[in-house]
Amino acid sequence: MSEIDLAALGATRPLNFTRPADTPPVDRSRAEVPLDQIIFDTFDGGGVALADADQDTTTRLFDVIAPIDAPAYESASAASGWLTEDDLIVGYLDPQGQAWAYPVRILNSREIVNDELGGQAVLISYCPLCGSGVVYSRVHESSGEQPLSFSNTSALYENDMVMVDRETGTYWWQVAGSGLVGELSGSLLELLPSQTTSWSSWTEQNPGTVVMVRPAGRDFSRDPFSSYGDTLDSGRTPFPVSDGVMDDDRLASSARVVVVTQNGATRAWAASPARTVQDEVGGLVVTVTLDGVGGSVVDEDGRLVPSRTAFWFSIVSAYPDIKLGP
Repeated sequence: MSEIDLAALGATRPLNFTRPADTPPVDRSRAEVPLDQIIFDTFDGGGVALADADQDTTTRLFDVIAPIDAPAYESASAASGWLTEDDLIVGYLDPQGQAWAYPVRILNSREIVNDELGGQAVLISYCPLCGSGVVYSRVHESSGEQPLSFSNTSALYENDMVMVDRETGTYWWQVAGSGLVGELSGSLLELLPSQTTSWSSWTEQNPGTVVMVRPAGRDFSRDPFSSYGDTLDSGRTPFPVSDGVMDDDRLASSARVVVVTQNGATRAWAASPARTVQDEVGGLVVTVTLDGVGGSVVDEDGRLVPSRTAFWFSIVSAYPDIKLGP
């Protein structure tokens, strides 16, 4: 691995995260959705609803899919030894303009990354069942001086990952960034600009990018979700979704879309075919650059606009009144 001076790049080290073992139990008396709609994957072919899960069960399933706290990084040239041009990454530009790349090869099996980059406490999240690459601020209005840090409940809501913050025990809907159950239920995480794109596209835009290093002890060469899109497009999901979600035929269920919410309005653009469009959402004029698998959004002054990329069905779940752009 090429030596990376993380301090020079604006990454804070060491970081003081709340330990996963110190996460308080979720307050089930405060919920935005019925508890029987949040389903734990028991990793034996079955599932159990939060309404029926005792504390021993939720503890046993906590962080079975382990997050990454303060990962190591390597140079683009070093990563190009194992990443191909077509590999998907979730890309993030920090407030200082440094580029950071998170390969979906890794995120497929780790899903959550907690870090602090360019003075910004960030959560990089990816749910392979929704194809949803989303970057949030870990600073919540309730956080005070201690940002939230995130773990994985092993539960799904609308066939999407349910995260938990270790400070309050609140359960969060990943694709929407909304609190589902617990102390902060009903509130939203702050969405940050990010881009799901190919490795070749990201490095062309950001030649100085660094890349999250592969954690030891696992083979990241195989894609367990290579045929998953066919399952979605046949109308099936591994875990339940609301009635009608899979019936929205404006796009295929597995189509990737780039999504922006402004002033209460939400708009999506199909990532394919590659093109550049000008549009308006919530009174904000935007230019959307789409590259076939994802894309970026800027305002009239060229500033990045917060967006998320995900499969169409999951965006319909989160935003039932979503409008499609050109």
